Amino acid sequence: MSEQPDHVPGAVVRITEVVGSSPNSFSDAVRNAVSAAAETVRGIRGVDVISSSADVDGDGNLSLYKVNCKIAFIVERSA
Repeated sequence: MSEQPDHVPGAVVRITEVVGSSPNSFSDAVRNAVSAAAETVRGIRGVDVISSSADVDGDGNLSLYKVNCKIAFIVERSA
């Protein structure tokens, strides 16, 4: 996982799992997952793509790219 806890001495990192999707690409699906998580979570440090899959339409074309991701973020502590 690329949360890089060594760069934040004494930090506690929490991991949450999300699924992102996109009609365009796996990369866009990851970006969508991180972007959506960033709306409610501060301090995101990294993302690890656990698995990927895609839906196929009736013509045999990929129609929806999906990724299962673990997102790492710093747990905020009160002073």
